Amino acid sequence: MKNIFSYLIMFCAIQNAFAQADHGKSEPDETYMTNIRKGLMGIEYIDPVAGYKGDSFYNDWTYGEILLTNGEKITGLSLRYEGYLDQLLWLREDFIPCIVCKACITGFNLYDDSDNIAASFITKKGIRLPFENDSADCFFQTLVKGEYSFYAFRRVIRLSDVFELADDTKYYIFNNDHQYEKLKLRTRDLLNVSFIDKTRMKSIIESNKIRLRDNEQEFIRAISIYNM
Repeated sequence: MKNIFSYLIMFCAIQNAFAQADHGKSEPDETYMTNIRKGLMGIEYIDPVAGYKGDSFYNDWTYGEILLTNGEKITGLSLRYEGYLDQLLWLREDFIPCIVCKACITGFNLYDDSDNIAASFITKKGIRLPFENDSADCFFQTLVKGEYSFYAFRRVIRLSDVFELADDTKYYIFNNDHQYEKLKLRTRDLLNVSFIDKTRMKSIIESNKIRLRDNEQEFIRAISIYNM
């Protein structure tokens, strides 16, 4: 499904033209706006699942920031994550949504109305996905960050027979050695992660009365305690 965007031009060379700014709802600087007007941040987004029931978007248009591979960031943007194509969209000043060059960024943050980070996504390179023949670069939402990190891949799939979209979020746990495993939200899967101490994790689950099955927040709690 991503092949329809194989012609996406990688404009990473323009990154150094972007000036760094503080996060928040302030207007982007003029250098950034000049590049936006030239269309250098990506191509116009066309909804590939228009007419399907359901929603392919993680969020409504939200103020946020993009973290560039050169360490700088672009702030004051209106951003939206699209889970069917696994693409980040930004709303151009003429209100046309466009696709951000994934190879040019290390991640992005979305802010709430109180100017706090509501969701943080990073770009994970070369992830082996069960529905792809080859590895892929993916946007993962960071749920727990630490020695053992927990991520959600907010995937949306198309049910062609009924013309509906369905949530198909996948969960991954990483360690500091960059090993990772995909798991479902259930106790057995967490205890069977090869680099998790099964005895210690089981003790944490039992002593804190954690109920993991189909519970993202409880998974976050268990892994956060394990990191202490």
